[in-house]
Order: sequence, then C-alpha cells, then structure tokens
Amino acid sequence: MKILCMGEGIRSGVSEHVLENARKLGKVDIVTGFWDGHLTTSESLTVATRTLEKEGPDSQPVPPAFAENADADIVVGSFCPFSRSGMAQLTNCKIVGVIRAGLENIDVKAATDQGKLVVNATGRNAHAVSDYAIGMLLAEMRNIARSNRAMLEGRWSARFSNQGSTFDLNGKTLGIFGFGFIGRLVAKKMSGFEMRIIVHDPYLKPEDVAGDGVELVDKETLFAESDFVTLHARWTEESHHVVGKKEIDAMKKTAYLINTARSGLMDYDALYDALANKRIAGAALDVFDDEPLPIDNPFYKLENVTLTPHRAGGTLDAQLNSPRLIFERIGNVIRGESLVGVVNPEVLKTPGFAEWLEKAKKELEG
Repeated sequence: MKILCMGEGIRSGVSEHVLENARKLGKVDIVTGFWDGHLTTSESLTVATRTLEKEGPDSQPVPPAFAENADADIVVGSFCPFSRSGMAQLTNCKIVGVIRAGLENIDVKAATDQGKLVVNATGRNAHAVSDYAIGMLLAEMRNIARSNRAMLEGRWSARFSNQGSTFDLNGKTLGIFGFGFIGRLVAKKMSGFEMRIIVHDPYLKPEDVAGDGVELVDKETLFAESDFVTLHARWTEESHHVVGKKEIDAMKKTAYLINTARSGLMDYDALYDALANKRIAGAALDVFDDEPLPIDNPFYKLENVTLTPHRAGGTLDAQLNSPRLIFERIGNVIRGESLVGVVNPEVLKTPGFAEWLEKAKKELEG
C-alpha cells in the first residue's frame, strides 16, 4: 500500500512524527511531497494557509506531487489544498487524511463524488484551544496582559477602561456558542469556577447535553444573559457572521466576548463599533479576517480588547496529537473498528470500496 504524505517544504518538509505514525499502520510504502513549491518565504506560506481557510482549496495550485503519485492509495496533508481538480489526479486514492480539524482546504463534495473517504483529526487541539479560551477570558476581564504591559513600561497602573466590569467568576453566567469537542471541554474546565453555564448549538437537543451540567438555550437567551460569551462553532456558509450587531447589542454592557474559533463567525465591524462605544465591557480575539492583522487595523487602538496572533491551538501536544489521530483513525477504518473522524461515510457504500478495504487490511497485515 502506498501512502503520500504532503508537507510544507518551507517548513522543513514532512515532519518525522507524521512519517513515524504512518509506519505504524503496518506494511506501507511511504513517499513525501510538498504543496508549497510556488511559495518562497515563511511569510508567504502563512498568507497562503490563511487564504486556504477563507477561500478554499481552489485558491492554491494543484501540487505536482499528485500527478507524480497518482497510484497512491492514501494521501494525507495538513494545509495541503485538496481541490476537485487536484484530487482527480489521484486516480488510485481511496482515503484522504486531513491532519487538522478544519476542512476548509478540502472539497469534501468532490472527494465524495470521486469515491474518496475523507478522515480528519477533529479534536486534535481541543484541549489547547479550550485552555487558551479560558486564559483569554481571564486575561481580558482581569486586565492581565494590560497590567503586564503597564509594568514593563514602568507604570504601576491599577485602573483600566473596564473598571466597573471586573468580577469574581463564581455565580456569573458563561455562554458557550457551539458545543462540540472544544465547547464541552470549556464547560467541563469552567465548572470548577462554580458558574452557571449555558450553551447554544442548533444541532443539539436537550437530551444531548444531559449530564454535562449545562443548560441548552436559544441564541437570544445566550447573548442576553451571559456575562461571558465564548465562540466554539464551525465556520460554514450558514454560520458566516452568525454573531452580528443584533447579537452583540443584546449583550450586557458589562459582558465580554471571546473568539478563538474562526473570525468568519463574527461581524468584526459590529464588534469594533460596540467596543469603541463601550456597549460591552471587552473582547478577546485570537482570529481575524485579515491575518497577519494589518498594523493600521483600528482594533489596535482600543483599550478594551486583548489580541493574540492565532495561537490558540499551538501547543506541542496538539502538534503531536494530529498525525497520531489521523493514522489511528485511518487504521481503524481499514480494520473495520471505528468510523471516528470519517467526514463522508456514504463513500463506504460506493461500488468497490468494501473490496478495497478488505484488500488494504490484508496488505497492512503483511
């Protein structure tokens, strides 16, 4: 069985950790390729990955490695652009592994049409992002980053713009928008603060959150009653700017908004207006419509916002978890043990796929 592992040449190619986990599948032939050959600097790679997240796989050229390895059974990559035309060149491919939770860089419908099973590493950085979101909440409300900056500048500052909105967390209401892997971890970790925790997720019913210690509410209730709202939803066409002027204006004047998910979930113009006019107490943002955030962006001038450069998921553990999860899940599919991580299970019923799985299982076992 042949596996094509796609990496970024600018960032030292395919990591040994990816290759190590690929070998654990069993008897496999591993080859490597790179999708960023048209780029020249680390900065241009950063721009390309952000463009992929916003505009999809067609925003980048088809990697030459696809045609060169058309006989590969499995192809995996992190930010590699898996477009319809690109995947069409992978004529023998049956499984595409996305070594991240987001699917912005793959045309899932095209993969399904071509009989390719998509497996992703959803949950890979759930602990990292949930930890960070909690840290951002505390940093903004308690002025931790601002206090540090003041002291480094030689000021013993004790007053900030949110002076009337710094609280004990005990007894306050936390609103979680999106209750998947990350949202559930935030709720679990924040339960120790003895807060009331309410959640909104249009895909869940009350019985789906039974035993989680949370209340499932509608969107209007979440924004009206929360002292803190933290976003943990997927960014899709349906969820684009799902948090806009109406939702932000419904928040308490003493409330805070945290976004460590995707910038597209929120209308940042509406948020800026609310912050600039002190209609909410503050916000903490790790994701932006334009990344890197331009130096002339007006958010830099606000006193009631904490800004970080898209670092929520960036822990060593998250980096190590990603390739481990993707190859474990691919192995589980081939062995018929689990479909965790499978994005388009309908492909399993396509003609010839079951036969390929049986053949692949025998090959892995050697």
